[in-house]
Amino acid sequence: MTTREPCYLVHDSTFDPERAAEWLQSNEITLVPYADRESVDSGARVLLWLGDEQVRDLAPLGVERQWRIGLLAHPEAREACTALGVKGEPGQLAAHYRDIEPVAADALSCNGELVFSSVVIGSVLSLRPQDINRRSTNWSLFRGALRGLGKLSLRSFRLVTAKEQTVDFAALGMVAVAHTRSSLVSRRFDDNLSIADGRVSLLATAPRSILGYLWFVFRLLLPGKISLSRLPESLALVQSEHLHLEAAGGFEYLLDNKPVYAQALELEVKAQALSLLPGPALQGTATTSVSTKETVRLNHVPVNDAATAMSGKHLPLFNHATEDEYRDLFVALRDNARASSSFQVLMVLSVMLSLAGLYANSAPVIIGAMILAPLMAPIISFSMGLARSHAGLIRGSLKTLTIGIAWGLGCAVLLAWVMPFDIATEEMRSRMSPTLLDLYIAVISGIAGAYAHAKEEIAKSLAGVAIAVALVPPLSVAGIGLGWGDWPMARGALLLLTTNLVGISLAASATFLVLGFAPLTRARKGLLISLLPLAVISIPLYIAYDHLVEQGRLEERVPAGELRLLDQRVQVSTVRVALDEPPLVSVVVSSAERLENRHIDELKRIIGEQVGREIQLEAQLNIRR
Repeated sequence: MTTREPCYLVHDSTFDPERAAEWLQSNEITLVPYADRESVDSGARVLLWLGDEQVRDLAPLGVERQWRIGLLAHPEAREACTALGVKGEPGQLAAHYRDIEPVAADALSCNGELVFSSVVIGSVLSLRPQDINRRSTNWSLFRGALRGLGKLSLRSFRLVTAKEQTVDFAALGMVAVAHTRSSLVSRRFDDNLSIADGRVSLLATAPRSILGYLWFVFRLLLPGKISLSRLPESLALVQSEHLHLEAAGGFEYLLDNKPVYAQALELEVKAQALSLLPGPALQGTATTSVSTKETVRLNHVPVNDAATAMSGKHLPLFNHATEDEYRDLFVALRDNARASSSFQVLMVLSVMLSLAGLYANSAPVIIGAMILAPLMAPIISFSMGLARSHAGLIRGSLKTLTIGIAWGLGCAVLLAWVMPFDIATEEMRSRMSPTLLDLYIAVISGIAGAYAHAKEEIAKSLAGVAIAVALVPPLSVAGIGLGWGDWPMARGALLLLTTNLVGISLAASATFLVLGFAPLTRARKGLLISLLPLAVISIPLYIAYDHLVEQGRLEERVPAGELRLLDQRVQVSTVRVALDEPPLVSVVVSSAERLENRHIDELKRIIGEQVGREIQLEAQLNIRR
């Protein structure tokens, strides 16, 4: 008969031996009052019926005597139970612990006190450990994140690692993790922060704006986990065997949800010092080798001067770009705002190519002209000038735009005089009647253009932006209209060109504001200036859009296909409607026999009934045999 190793239960005064007699006897467990804890042998298997504070006080003795410790679900040991994955009735847990193999785990201390699950400083949203008996929902996390949204502010800290790396940074909140029952391990991240790798893991949340904060919250609530190797911009990760953290004036923190105040924190890990009997929820956790490698991954967390500038201030609505980011972009846009010889040559070549495509009615050639056109660069520079209220950049950009537009109109007028015909092609006509849809395209293109200029890694997308907004073709059509003396043609094309210019400028200025390249107080004036011409051009654009919608409705009501006109069967196709007074309906009618006036009158009557109003009918008659 095999003799089972001794097992002890260290308990407080709330334990009832009579109620537990059955499972104590079946598992051969010896009771030890908390006051007699010193009597337990070294290397023993020890179960604990104690509250959090008593467990914390007992931990150094357990480490010293190398006890194999298992925790029962004491009502006042919520934090320890969360950390060790303990859940269930005492008798079931005792049977679970009796023969299970222990695992080596790190002992994390904060200012000398044992940490079960985490140390929390400030606001860390859902990154704090969760109670395994009362899991939080996405809705509760979202509501908690929105509390005090307008009062969020970062605070400056100094962090020193075991290898003497010093980091001055600002953060909204931090969490130092001890064990894997933390929600940030079990729910948020795909990489395991091991309980036995010899390092403490410190995560710091540091959004630079309210929008950045909301995006970070949204990312946490999305399904799927976050990779520790590709953290969100608002999150930093530091891993080391020892961390010293301090802040001017001290700070309050939560040690396993217990509020404590200190001038500084000393977070220290004793590698694999604990021999734990894992709870049912923690069972299966792998023990890894101790690592001496330090990780300091700051991402876009504000450090040094940026940390000082943001500390103690309410988070702005939009992110503020760093001085280096603004300086690099401003220099590039200032260069783009100059009417260099290269700009003028490209402008002439793109207009000539566009004119060739318009006259040849060739869309591919026109697309090539769009890619070649350099007009987008000074428009984006002009947008930055509006956002920053920078008079020099605005003047330089307007000068370059004026020169570019003058070259375009001049070349188009000259070619219109030289070319021997004056009939507008389909490509020309498509740029003579802009609507609100064209303004929408310009706004999206302006956002894309500003974003592509601000992010060097996606600068290759500028060609796509140039194709989408199509600045040179309407400029060319306007020049052709002026050369032919066709004022409606020139007026429509110039309206489209103006729509593109205004839409891009306003959208790009707003995008630079959102990306943090201009404060709202400075950008307000430029945006208001852009809104005035936008309001003016929106009137004819809305009228044209309304006409387009009405035209589409009428075309849908015109009967098409096979119809019977008195004694003849005909096929009606190619329906077009022009908004005249009354509307002009153009159709192609095919029949086996020649149609007479009475058939056309009957067709007009049928269409008028379907449309619900008086119409003019223009019919092309075809004989089909």
